[in-house]
Amino acid sequence: MPPVLSTIRPTTINGKDHTMTLEQSIDLAELQADMAFDAYLAAFDEDAHPETLDSLETEALIARSRYDDLRTQGLGH
Repeated sequence: MPPVLSTIRPTTINGKDHTMTLEQSIDLAELQADMAFDAYLAAFDEDAHPETLDSLETEALIARSRYDDLRTQGLGH
């Protein structure tokens, strides 16, 4: 399996034509967390190298944390 490069990044769309709402940001963070977890599971099923699995697991945990943080902010409003 080739090295895995992270494709899950915090995304904010701001500009004169569009500003992402908090709800849209939460939805995007949830999607990114799901994608990161799916990538981890796929690599696990393919019996990927332990370092690759560790990297994908870390990425999934970070994405989930980002989602949880945004969701908490949303509940506070």
